Amino acid sequence: MSKSTDPSKNSISSAIFGLQDTLQFHALGPVNLDKARDEFSQQINSIRNICSQFETEVLGDVMKMGVGADPAFRKHFTHLKEQAALESTVIRLKEILISSKEQLELPLKEKEESKSKIEIQKLEKLAQSMGLITFVDSSKMFESDSPTSTITLGGTLIVIDIDIDDKGKVQKTKVTYVSESMQSDQDDRVDKILTENLQLRKFDLFKRNLWSLALLDQLNIKYKPLDFFSITKNLLQDLKAVCLIESEIEFDFSSILTEGHGIPCLHLSYPGISIAYWLDKPTIASTDWNQVKQLLQQNENHDVLLRASKILISFEDSTQLMHYLPLSRPNYLLAFDETEDSIKEGVDGEHFKVVYENSYPKFMSPMRYVKPLPTIPDSVPVPVRFVATVEPPIAMADELCQTLMNVIGLLNTEAMEQYAIKNTSQCPSLEEILVPNIMLTKQYVKKLLYAQICQ
Repeated sequence: MSKSTDPSKNSISSAIFGLQDTLQFHALGPVNLDKARDEFSQQINSIRNICSQFETEVLGDVMKMGVGADPAFRKHFTHLKEQAALESTVIRLKEILISSKEQLELPLKEKEESKSKIEIQKLEKLAQSMGLITFVDSSKMFESDSPTSTITLGGTLIVIDIDIDDKGKVQKTKVTYVSESMQSDQDDRVDKILTENLQLRKFDLFKRNLWSLALLDQLNIKYKPLDFFSITKNLLQDLKAVCLIESEIEFDFSSILTEGHGIPCLHLSYPGISIAYWLDKPTIASTDWNQVKQLLQQNENHDVLLRASKILISFEDSTQLMHYLPLSRPNYLLAFDETEDSIKEGVDGEHFKVVYENSYPKFMSPMRYVKPLPTIPDSVPVPVRFVATVEPPIAMADELCQTLMNVIGLLNTEAMEQYAIKNTSQCPSLEEILVPNIMLTKQYVKKLLYAQICQ
């Protein structure tokens, strides 16, 4: 009959649980679709291989048995069902035991260990999951005036010091950049964001914001000589330039928020670029938008933008290789006096392409940007792309999402032609989107099962 296999590595149950782990993201939460598609395909391929092995090894042997094939197959099939049920139970039980162990250890730690130590251990675990090294200095813990411990989270280019008192409360957080060239990037607003996250016990926000810094640190090392801190800074310059250009044409600065390209902010509630794009009407009406504009020109953020809906700009892994602008041309946005001819006549001009935005405000002409071509010299393509995360999340219909993707140039036209979607009731499932030719596989499985039933 079938060969013995390791059920933890080669079984439909383990593959199904792998699918569940892959798809355990909130419907409104951020997810890297490339990574999800790849993991989903791997699990589906695992199931396909197991089914194929079952067909060739088990069914083949059963058919050779002749008259006694039917009871033998039924017995074997029943055994497989029992084995799958047992394995599913074991997997679930293992998850429950791990969760129970963590829950039981928590009150024991709180009882036996100091609150500051518990907080430090939590931060150590989080930092290590992000590839940061940790160091704890408790030399000031025994000072009578202000006993504190300092935990240092260190990357290659960034160092984060967090002071915690003996009651487990965070006193302050300080982010330091190691590189001399990045000293001008020191910003107290980042310290304030991380400190408030921890003091208000918003650990999920702290995790997100810490990861935004750790990610840039890792990308700079992994894809050297690319400097993702500088790429972010140059992108912010472009976004601010667009905003100020719009403000010269549209005097109502609130219209730029709601109808324009939005108001770009640095270190608003997130260490990096945020683009505010919506506020409720009462707040818009009661806000001094001239002051918002003045603060933007001074590289500061107005407090009202904290209440706005925002887009957070970061980076994520990509299956496609991306080219970023060289040092000789750090900005994507074309100036008014630049033309396609002047770009081509400039340094490495033949390796740039001028592109126009697909959609733009009614009071503006389309902005022009340069796009580096794969032929650009001294440019190393990397599997990293820009990603925008909507905060707070927005629930939307699939059709609206496709329209939005089309506006910003992210629509997969090949996939759309393949599925020929006419209305939302005919939208493909997540399975159909992630797994190529899944319908053919389903039809094959149905035919196989039907043949078994007929026998």
